[in-house]
Amino acid sequence: MRCELVLAYFPTAAEAEKAGTAASTRMGRISALPVKPRLEVPTGQIRWIVAAKHVGEEDGELAEDFADRAKRAGAAEADLIAQIVAYALACHRANQASVAHFRL
Repeated sequence: MRCELVLAYFPTAAEAEKAGTAASTRMGRISALPVKPRLEVPTGQIRWIVAAKHVGEEDGELAEDFADRAKRAGAAEADLIAQIVAYALACHRANQASVAHFRL
């Protein structure tokens, strides 16, 4: 019998591994695979909106904002909303890294 896997999306591989290790009951062995965003994920719009936000914005605020935006746009599937939020957080991480790198 095949068990159903629980999907979770993380902005970086390091965050995925950290969460998996914390939640693992198998001595830290987890499966983390990179995924391409679904076609329904408006990647260009997300990058544009995130770029307009402050790099110091809290992750929780950003995640809540994008989950609300996705629901208002008609996304009802939890997996799609999770991918939208994870992609927004990944863009946020990239912006934060750029600011840190260039010391802006």
